[in-house]
Amino acid sequence: MSRPLIALVVAEMRTALRSPLLWLLTLLTVTGRTVSTWHEMPNWSVETVDTATSALVIGAGAMLAANLAILRDRRSDALELTDPLPVRAQTRTLAVLVAYPLVAMAYAAIAMGMQMAGLLIDSRPVGHFDVRELLAGVLLVALMAALGAALGRWIPNLFAAPVCILLFFWTLVQFPQSWLLPMVPYLKLAIAPVRPPTWHLVYVAALTLAIGTAALLRHGRHLGLVLPSAGSAAAVVVAITLTLNSPAATAAARTEDLRKSTRSVSAGADHCETLQSTRYCAFPSYAGWIPLWRDAVEPVVAAVPTAFRHRLPGVTQRAGTGMFDPTVTSHNILTTTSWGRNGAERDSRRALAGQMAAAATGFPWGTQRGAGPSGCDAHGQARTVVALWLIGRTEEPLPATATHSSVSTDNGEQSDREVPASDLGAVDYGSAELAYAHRLLGQPGARERIWSNWSVLTAPATTIDQALPLLHLERAVAPEAPKRTPCE
Repeated sequence: MSRPLIALVVAEMRTALRSPLLWLLTLLTVTGRTVSTWHEMPNWSVETVDTATSALVIGAGAMLAANLAILRDRRSDALELTDPLPVRAQTRTLAVLVAYPLVAMAYAAIAMGMQMAGLLIDSRPVGHFDVRELLAGVLLVALMAALGAALGRWIPNLFAAPVCILLFFWTLVQFPQSWLLPMVPYLKLAIAPVRPPTWHLVYVAALTLAIGTAALLRHGRHLGLVLPSAGSAAAVVVAITLTLNSPAATAAARTEDLRKSTRSVSAGADHCETLQSTRYCAFPSYAGWIPLWRDAVEPVVAAVPTAFRHRLPGVTQRAGTGMFDPTVTSHNILTTTSWGRNGAERDSRRALAGQMAAAATGFPWGTQRGAGPSGCDAHGQARTVVALWLIGRTEEPLPATATHSSVSTDNGEQSDREVPASDLGAVDYGSAELAYAHRLLGQPGARERIWSNWSVLTAPATTIDQALPLLHLERAVAPEAPKRTPCE
């Protein structure tokens, strides 16, 4: 490398480091990803790919910055200033091709490191951490920077790079599973699909080299460039052929049936453990969360009389798409592939504890819904107090709210319907039930009194007024009258 070229590379790197496009988009990427993942427990199989994909934003800035650097030659009177210099346009292009990808890669590596560090805070990660996925994101920004330089030489127009960025993002949306793309977004599946990252890394590296040589070919076709150009093009063909035909890519293609609605949502939840009296089944990559589920469910189970625990359901993980299998849902609480952290874990714990409490006290739980799509009303029922007391063994129960859903009527028209939403599912209750549950939680000996009268207290016909003497509680708050169909 000649001394003028080295000096140009250093100068371009200084300019790139000061580029507001790069550091602002890097800050935006880190901030956006940190905020969006702050309350979600990470799965490395997902987060490594999502983090690498987020580098597209930094890559867009690198493409624009490199493009503007090349277009300096097109500015007013620029040629008169550059012609007397000891370096020609080809050398200036090479300097941009070296400097901007290197700086962009540094920005991307820093951004990814900060994102990974943020994911470790108050966290219990699961899944497979693959550094090759992160390297793909670093190479991606280098490719986009090289593409910006190539566009500047072959299409010297300010609109070329923005249009190319739009096309870049459009192809990711339209063809998210194509290994012909430099970056393949993660398929949001419960079971992590197999991916061929090694061959794909070679492909992206070869593609970057090919684009760089294409930019230099704009200055003339001589033997020193034709041979590298042919070699990089051949490397692209070989790398993509190996990627598409690798066993990992073939296995990834077979996971497409996971997205089909005809598949059971719990298919593949084969890692099962029986802890105390409860059976937990998770997708293999999520098995590390079983202790979290147990911490949420076990206090509720322990508060149920021993003679009734055999009736309680197990806990099974479910995917986001597919069909509900009655043979699974009738005996299991379904939990999703997400879990909260940094404060949001309380909502996750409460939701799981609420389903177990509903099942223990005879309320509809999970995918069940009493009184049809409108839910049911548990105002005034003694078992509502017991259920909320059970939830309180894990997390403080919350007041019931309401949501609106659209349902089809018999004549085919859509009707907006108010549906209760509470810790017990589509079950409505009021402040009186919550107040008595809170009093029970602070009362010594409450569990013994509940256990000795369990069958009576959990019967749908038993009212709060009938239960108060059994619970040694005084009547302090009058229950509201049911507003909709009572829970049976």
